[in-house]
Amino acid sequence: MRWKLDSSRPLSSRWRRSPLALRRYPQMRRPAKATNPTPTDKTRGRRTMEIDVDFAQSTSWNHEMQDRMRWLRENEPIFWSEKTNSFIVSCYSDVVTVSKDSKLFCSGQGVLPDPRIANIGMIDEDEPHHGEMRGLVNRGFTPRMVQQWETIFKKITDEAIDAIAPTGECDFVEDIAVPLPLILIAEMIGIRREDRNRFHQWSDAMIGSSGNMDDPVITAAAGKAALEYFTYVTEVIEDRRENPKDDLISILVRAKDEGVLHQGESGFGDQPLGVPTTAAEREMSNDELIKMCILLLVAGNETTRNGLTGAMQLLIENPDIRQRLIDDPALIPAAIEEMLRLVSPVVSFARTATRDTELRGVPIKEGQKVLMIYGSANRDAEVFENPDDFEIDRNAQHLGFGIGNHFCMGANLARMELRVALVEILRRLPDMCYATNGPEFGPSALVRSVVHMHVRFTPEQAS
Repeated sequence: MRWKLDSSRPLSSRWRRSPLALRRYPQMRRPAKATNPTPTDKTRGRRTMEIDVDFAQSTSWNHEMQDRMRWLRENEPIFWSEKTNSFIVSCYSDVVTVSKDSKLFCSGQGVLPDPRIANIGMIDEDEPHHGEMRGLVNRGFTPRMVQQWETIFKKITDEAIDAIAPTGECDFVEDIAVPLPLILIAEMIGIRREDRNRFHQWSDAMIGSSGNMDDPVITAAAGKAALEYFTYVTEVIEDRRENPKDDLISILVRAKDEGVLHQGESGFGDQPLGVPTTAAEREMSNDELIKMCILLLVAGNETTRNGLTGAMQLLIENPDIRQRLIDDPALIPAAIEEMLRLVSPVVSFARTATRDTELRGVPIKEGQKVLMIYGSANRDAEVFENPDDFEIDRNAQHLGFGIGNHFCMGANLARMELRVALVEILRRLPDMCYATNGPEFGPSALVRSVVHMHVRFTPEQAS
């Protein structure tokens, strides 16, 4: 079954002229004078599509984007983008190379291409500080802790589905995908129940500015939200130092650097590899804890929200696979890995060259940025057979959580959230389908941002 981002839209005229379309449907070819032009070279014929777009912007990922990325992988895998002022890295092997060489390609100068976007915590750190912080924060994401969060998340999921099940319709984003990870993170941090609406507003304001840096009203609202959030979590941190509870902040307040990972790299497994550090024991400072809270709110919340929406989009558009998962829920964990490969909730991350170097023979100067496009790497035909197909039986060694020493620390938490949510949705609302034309996308420089997805289903009868 071939998956399309929005199956309700007709193929555009640009797509019909694309190299992919012409290979599949040779009857659509133009006369011989249109000789497979290079899209980036106006002197060699008519362009098949505009190649240089804002690759980091969620709204650029329309129905043409995968054709664009396919062309880049096959023709110009290291491509200089004027729109993002960075080199676009589109192939799987090159994304792995950049990710694993943190000395040559650093994170400390920002992981988003727009320098106006503020750093969002540990993902913008370099070694050795990043490794020290990661070792401390890992204490909140052990298997035992994830199991504890799962009990809480199951209850959150049940309550969210209870609220919509009798209605027969909902906005999947607002009613399911937003509250589930947001409420869990609120519980993890220790946000009071009466403050959850504020927490939601802070999250939306802070993440919304990443795709609207030219809008002074939106950026001012983001700054105001950030200040309010900083003030709030500072009060929580100070309280947990005096009155520890069974939440993530209390765990991190007590965390000591006792021979934990100092620097290493992650493979595709769940745990990073590395060597012990002999650094002196210390506690996390308030500033470090605040950065962690920012990362949880912005990265952990938004990525899971859009991962869950993308997963449900795939299941709606592939009812045969959905039925397999309904019939055998044990297949869901493997299906989630394939969903993460196809959806790639994080659009891209940037690295900065620390010295003059090259990739595939393309010179890259010190200080220039390279932008790793995960949604392209995860569809590289050199790695994945039939890369655009939704095949839940494949062993998908995807890059949805990254690779290297910045491999997503919350990967196991995200997997748990997706698994619990999908099991319950498929059990209770098995015939969910689009009520309108599918997902609506919004601006974001960090995630594949779906702002609405209206769905309908058979109402659940009260027992």
